[in-house]
Amino acid sequence: MQKTTHQSQGSGTWQACPQCSAGFEITKDDLAFYEKVSPEFGGEKYQIPPPTLCPDCRAQRRFCWRNERHLYHRKCDLTGKTIISNFSPDKQYTVYEYAEWWSDTWDAKQYGRAFDFKRPFFEQYAELLREVPQLNLSVWNSENSNFCNYIGNVKNSYLLFGSVYSEDCCYGSPYYSKDCVDTLVVRECERCYACIDSRKLYECNYCQDCHSSSGLTYCYDLQACSDCIACVGLRNKKFCIFNEEHTEQDYKKKKAELDLCVPHVHEILREKLQVLRLQVPHRYMQSNQAEDVSGNYIYQSKNVHDSYYADRSHDSRFCGQVVDLKDCYDNNFTEENELCCDYLGAYQNHRVSFSLFCNRVSDALYCNACHSSRYLFGCSSIRSSEYCILNKQYTKEQYEALVPKIIEHMRTTGEWGQFLPANISPFGYNETVAQEFFPLTADVVTAKGWTWFEEQKAQDNYFGPDPDVPPSIDDVSDDITKKILLCSVTGTPYKIIPQELKLYRSMHLPIPRKCPNQRHLERVAMRNPRSLWSRECAKCSKQIQTTYSPDRPEKIYCEECYLSTVY
Repeated sequence: MQKTTHQSQGSGTWQACPQCSAGFEITKDDLAFYEKVSPEFGGEKYQIPPPTLCPDCRAQRRFCWRNERHLYHRKCDLTGKTIISNFSPDKQYTVYEYAEWWSDTWDAKQYGRAFDFKRPFFEQYAELLREVPQLNLSVWNSENSNFCNYIGNVKNSYLLFGSVYSEDCCYGSPYYSKDCVDTLVVRECERCYACIDSRKLYECNYCQDCHSSSGLTYCYDLQACSDCIACVGLRNKKFCIFNEEHTEQDYKKKKAELDLCVPHVHEILREKLQVLRLQVPHRYMQSNQAEDVSGNYIYQSKNVHDSYYADRSHDSRFCGQVVDLKDCYDNNFTEENELCCDYLGAYQNHRVSFSLFCNRVSDALYCNACHSSRYLFGCSSIRSSEYCILNKQYTKEQYEALVPKIIEHMRTTGEWGQFLPANISPFGYNETVAQEFFPLTADVVTAKGWTWFEEQKAQDNYFGPDPDVPPSIDDVSDDITKKILLCSVTGTPYKIIPQELKLYRSMHLPIPRKCPNQRHLERVAMRNPRSLWSRECAKCSKQIQTTYSPDRPEKIYCEECYLSTVY
């Protein structure tokens, strides 16, 4: 597992992680945060202790609970209808289809039970999770997007995972985007293919870390550019090929000769791009309008440290893929939270800790998939309620008397201040995003006491011969959408849907010969790790913290040197 080097904040104490032995620091600011978010009952604070695990192991534990991409057919346990779910049919959980889960035909409080002080909390909570109905997929306010998960306000899309406010997209994680295919965290993009960590692009293909541009092909770190091919580090340029500027007429002539349906063309462009990436200086981190930050991809934020993909956030640490956070630690895949600690999933929460997939919840601890509620402890699937413990209803006075006793009990069992353990997650480790960020083998996972999901191999079924696919999109007929293709890497079956075929034709792109999951993994592999190393600026020798490890060959510049060189 790749371990992160976290920047020292000074005046802290160092300790060793009991899970991986890595050293990590607990600072005075960290202690002040845990003091600030600690719950209070009867005028007495019940202190959340500083974490015992290092930041990476804490993230790994949270990620064990998020199965984005593995979808299965199973029965709705209320209606018997066949549904799509991220809970495989062998999992002994109660799963309801979206419409049934949100209906008034059942009440999560009917599964409530009294707390048993003779047993550990996590053991009791695991039993509750297996019995209380779970959503088949995490989908909010979306239309005609049935094969997606963890999405909100999405329309006419297919196999999107972790996407909001997007339309007519497939295979990826677009935000506020339209007509995009095979993306990885792109925002405000339209008609883009195979783009990674980019913003405000139009008709761009195979681009990474690009911003406010159009008509790009195989480009890296371009801003305010248009009509460029295989370029790196340009600003306010157009009609460039391999970083050389051309006349409009010459550029259009050369582009017309570029046929992306020919595999050899991709090889040439990738090789040329890699050569340029080693020649052109790289900024030590991707950020804009950011003050006092560390990590990567941090925008319009202040005092955000050891964080990645953070927008409009303040006074937060150890966060990833977050927007509009304030005073939050260890938050992932979430937006609009304040004073939340060790949290994973949905959005608009206040003072919610050690929880996941809650929405519009406040003053809650150890909760899962609760909505529009407050004052909850150890609850699952609760809606529009307050003062519940293990889904059982209490009065305000009873709640405020019982929760402190449970916290004291959890202190004796060593559970208080720990996120939900991986061994009670409903998913196999290899089904979750933990496997993407912290890959492990089946033997290692089972040795830890966690679950490994044995997936059925594609070759266990017979799909017939892999059909011939013409290399040129011009020769591909509509019948391709009726055929089953086999991934050239894994042998996994996959299909081409009409809307992606339409985009390939309009942008003259070839039919992909790898399955969506393989393409996703290859995009993930193109990113820098979510780790920080100390190294010197290649120009002024200033010490910097960067996601480029010291042994990498790229030229890495500090902020001042980069701006003076590139802009």
